[in-house]
Amino acid sequence: METINENLLKVQDTYFRILGFNILARPEMSGWRQHWRALGLMLSLTMVQAMVIAYSIQNLENMDQLTEGLAALLINQLGLFKFGLMMWLHKDFQRLVARLRELLTEGTMPAYIIGEENRREQRLSGIYKNCFMLAAILSSLKPSVSMCLNYWRTGQLRLEMTFPCSYPWDNQQLPYALLSYALLASASFAVVLPSICVDTFFMALIHNLVVLFQTSQHTMQLFRAGAGSEAQLGKILDLYRRSLDLSAALNRYFRLLICVQFVVGSLHLCVLSYTLLVKFDNAQMPFYVVFTVSVLSQLYIYCYCGDRLKTASTGFANAIYDSHWHEVALDLALGRSLQFSMMRAQRGSRIDGFFFEANMEVFISIVRTAMSYFALLRSISKGTE
Repeated sequence: METINENLLKVQDTYFRILGFNILARPEMSGWRQHWRALGLMLSLTMVQAMVIAYSIQNLENMDQLTEGLAALLINQLGLFKFGLMMWLHKDFQRLVARLRELLTEGTMPAYIIGEENRREQRLSGIYKNCFMLAAILSSLKPSVSMCLNYWRTGQLRLEMTFPCSYPWDNQQLPYALLSYALLASASFAVVLPSICVDTFFMALIHNLVVLFQTSQHTMQLFRAGAGSEAQLGKILDLYRRSLDLSAALNRYFRLLICVQFVVGSLHLCVLSYTLLVKFDNAQMPFYVVFTVSVLSQLYIYCYCGDRLKTASTGFANAIYDSHWHEVALDLALGRSLQFSMMRAQRGSRIDGFFFEANMEVFISIVRTAMSYFALLRSISKGTE
């Protein structure tokens, strides 16, 4: 148990603390002490979002600039939503962590299950974090690279910024240009940091719930009739029931986010499909590719975790079937408990976004739709040449 508690939310705690939150604090304590960090980043992102909206309205008849504005608008809006979710649910997040710790510290769990899930979660969280940090760094470097390339080609230095915005000041003046660059860099990290916090937090909770479900399966398969078998079975079924309750609470807190994430992500992929088509031979192409990978990784995380949780929770039915159930079948009370538990386990626990379930089938469907949209735009583009 020491191993899992040492690694529990290790990556997530670091980034939550950067934003002024302490999700590992006890539920009765305040987990949001340094308000100025989150509110400062949120203010910069809100200011940039207003300028992006103004830019999009001004370019309604220019499809290239409009799609750039819509892409920035969608990613900014998702960042603001996750900021709001963290502020609204930080106490509930603390309670979730406390309940999870309570379950993880009860009884003896197989070391190989703990180690495997911890390694998988840390690896995925690290890849996800690096992908988003790379996107933020590239977003900050994009104006400098574009200006250098433009100067090399034309011999003229033209100022460019990270987000397509309509500025209320003249960026040709150095003080205002520096102000704009600082504001946009802050907004870039204001998009990235809450995404890393919330998405990897969700992923870590799912992986630890999988540990609980796999432990229930493991102990169920080892269950044998004998003295104290009724109490032993009661502990196994209670662990499974409490794991289901924790999964339901997790789904309740994240359901709205998953709905917003999937809707915004699908729209984002459609907009990016057009942008990738238009800028296919552009020097900024690597930036848009990394940006697209970031959007896909967000969708993948929720679908992958939803799939894993459902598989782990429904596996308890197979564990009952693989156990020595025939040894207790003569006991009517224990036999009925096993029957009802198997019936409940067949439904398992799922993660959904109100209108759809988060699983790999949904992810593949979204990717196929985006690819079809890209192929359609490309064929239309070739037909008009």
